[in-house]
Amino acid sequence: MTEQSSQNRSYTKIPPYTKKSLILKVFQNGLKIKQAAQQLQLKYATAKTIILNYRKKVVRKKLIFKSKKPCLILPLDNLKNKRNINIVSLVGGKLQKSE
Repeated sequence: MTEQSSQNRSYTKIPPYTKKSLILKVFQNGLKIKQAAQQLQLKYATAKTIILNYRKKVVRKKLIFKSKKPCLILPLDNLKNKRNINIVSLVGGKLQKSE
């Protein structure tokens, strides 16, 4: 059998405000994970894990559609007559205002 090393990794806890600023930089400002990690002085692997967990727990959970109908494609002529089109857009799990 192999011997286990007596050295243990030391883990550091990332503060919540650092996680929030990382998420904001990646999803709202459009930075790459590597760039945002460098700005916040985080390891790339740590930043990537935070982003992947956020996507899994928050972004994909909010993708709930009220209608079971598929999206429809209409010619532009029909759009002028109908004014009840509602555009819903999520960026980083947050609802964006449609104009």
